[in-house]
Amino acid sequence: MLDAIDELILSALSKNSKQDLNEMRDYLNDYGYNLNIGEIDTRIKTMENEKVITGYTISIDTSKVKQRLMRVVLVTFRSSQHLTTRIKVLKKFSDDAPFVLFSGRTRGGYDWITILLSSSIEDADEESDIYRNLFGDIIQNFEIYDFYPTNGSNFNAFTYTSKEYTKFLGEWFQHAKNDGINKEKI
Repeated sequence: MLDAIDELILSALSKNSKQDLNEMRDYLNDYGYNLNIGEIDTRIKTMENEKVITGYTISIDTSKVKQRLMRVVLVTFRSSQHLTTRIKVLKKFSDDAPFVLFSGRTRGGYDWITILLSSSIEDADEESDIYRNLFGDIIQNFEIYDFYPTNGSNFNAFTYTSKEYTKFLGEWFQHAKNDGINKEKI
């Protein structure tokens, strides 16, 4: 079971998996944990051995590579005796497709949401056409929205801790107070 220190280590690694252990020690010190480099290294190796950490990847500055069109696909299913089986096929399609960023079942107004990245609007439209042809038998409603993010991907959002959350909000509210900004307008 992960403790608060392990969670902070994961969060720090998700921001930069190649960071030096000295940087990690300083980061943990900021949250009141005084570990030596050996202790930090042991914790990381333990999480690797226990498959909490399954690999390391890169983070790309998306402003320096060819822009991708981000498309959000919202689907409502129609009733079908084969719905469960067809959803399994849809899940496999989404898992295998190299252009699908996220995809999954939802509860609420839509049954399935997919977020995909395409190299062009033509590719995105072709994918939408194929998607509707493959799964039209279970689709009642199909909506697409092209999405233009105002910031880059932040996969650290999956691993941040409540301590980081509290620290971040406290710093922002202090900044707003110092700048004379009304908190209600933040």
